[in-house]
Amino acid sequence: MKVLVVEDDLWMRSLLAEVVFLRGHEVTAVREAETAWERWQQEHFPMVLLDWHLPGMDGLELTRRIRATEGGDATVILLITGRGERNDLVDVLDAGANDYIAKPFDVDALDTRLAIAERAVELIAQRKLAEDALAHQALHDALTGLPNRVLLHDRLAQAILTAQRANGSLALLMMDLDRFKEVNDTFGHHWGDELLRQVAARLQGTLRATDTVARLGGDEYAVVVPSAGDAAEASRAARKLQQALEIPFIVEGQALDARASVGIALCPEHGEDPDTLLRHADVAMYVAKRAGGGFSVYTSEQDYHSPGRLSLVGELRRAIEDDELVLYYQPKVNVRDGSLVGVEALVRWDHPLHGLMLPDDFVPLAEQSGLIEPLSRWVLNTALRQLRDWSDQGLQVPVAVNLSMRNLHDPQLPDSIAEMLELCNVDPTLLRVEITESVLMTDPVRAMEVLSRLRSLGVQIAIDDFGTGHSSLAYLKRLLVDELKVDKSFIKDIAQDEHDAAIVRSAIQLGHNLGLTVLAEGVEDGPTLTVLSHLQCDQAQGYFLSRPLTADALPRWWRDWRDHPGALAESA
Repeated sequence: MKVLVVEDDLWMRSLLAEVVFLRGHEVTAVREAETAWERWQQEHFPMVLLDWHLPGMDGLELTRRIRATEGGDATVILLITGRGERNDLVDVLDAGANDYIAKPFDVDALDTRLAIAERAVELIAQRKLAEDALAHQALHDALTGLPNRVLLHDRLAQAILTAQRANGSLALLMMDLDRFKEVNDTFGHHWGDELLRQVAARLQGTLRATDTVARLGGDEYAVVVPSAGDAAEASRAARKLQQALEIPFIVEGQALDARASVGIALCPEHGEDPDTLLRHADVAMYVAKRAGGGFSVYTSEQDYHSPGRLSLVGELRRAIEDDELVLYYQPKVNVRDGSLVGVEALVRWDHPLHGLMLPDDFVPLAEQSGLIEPLSRWVLNTALRQLRDWSDQGLQVPVAVNLSMRNLHDPQLPDSIAEMLELCNVDPTLLRVEITESVLMTDPVRAMEVLSRLRSLGVQIAIDDFGTGHSSLAYLKRLLVDELKVDKSFIKDIAQDEHDAAIVRSAIQLGHNLGLTVLAEGVEDGPTLTVLSHLQCDQAQGYFLSRPLTADALPRWWRDWRDHPGALAESA
């Protein structure tokens, strides 16, 4: 232990230094309090032997200075005094000294006091270790050892201040693991915890020393990148993190995938305080997850918490309650003979100020605000009532309705649909629900439970946007899916791009091998329809065949199409 001896008398200073040295400690001995103060500030000695009466600053003042400094409470101070009055000793203790050594003293008495002081130093050190451990626990995640939300908030605030002083910028990345719940449900929480630890270690190994990665809870992480100057740099950082997770993790000999969706918020562009940046990064992450993975940079259009979006939420709630929305129906035709095989119900909002709003303008808002369930029920109920009306007119046409991830988390959904089917007196086989690959694989266990119950009612099931997500063939088989809808991004160029044509051919063959109907989305021209016919695709949907129609316009379109199937004739 390093001990500081402060005594102006040479003989006394030498005696104190010798006794301390003989007890095995390293000694620094000085004559004046000013010198001692400078040395203590440099080294923070754990023990100080200090004479009361010194030239210049006295021992009481030096004691007060040490105690007033951060870390000063960890130093044991023995004040040396020849004054034995009660008030003098009270002054010693009031100044902050732990104990005193009275002059004149013998070596044995000094040795005893030193032993007591050493024990005090030891106890203080133990207390500091315990305090440091508690402080670490308060600021770090117990499972991974990463900074927790509290420490992230503090470091983010410091990074913002640093960026502002330098007139610079930074990025906050919010990351959520895809399909993590599936690991817990399949293998148990022990495996899930080990996967979270390995993800944390890999993220730390990917980042630079200046970056901060924290675990916010569950399978959610956040990363502060102080050097990211713009969206392009932040996007590169997001891709780097995602690439680091592409190599499977090994848990008890089993290879596990841990892909992630990442949301990006920039300072000062998207906020200049920690809470705003955290919220905006979370909004962007949700957008990325809804899109089926990848990353997304925050935009105000995504954020329903903005004043304009909050106002729109209230208006949407009233529009649902007052039956102010409208459904359009886009036909699906058989590629071989042109027959009408179904329609897809597409919701529109005829807003008094914004005009006719498409689903992309308000469905994400409904999902974020909790309105997606009443919106989906409105669509289902309206579509089934329309189906009943068409049947009464002699037009028996299946109707497809899109479901979101939140719909599949609603265990009451199958019972609600069964009740609607009964009230509308509709054959369940005429209703088809469409879900995207990304929605299916976000929580496949829960999705399978809800969809299996719908299947038992006789409701048909289609996988929408096939090819853009990461679906499992095992789940497709176990779900008894009826239809695959190949995403329009693969369809639009198949007449010119051999690679896209090869992908579509493989998707069609896969669907047929699984006993499924295959539908091509986004058919925009005759040559595309011709290629689909040669590839033996079953059904098609797109503007070349028909744009979405109102309920009243659909029967008229069907009569004209049936009598003059122009699209198929042109493509023949």
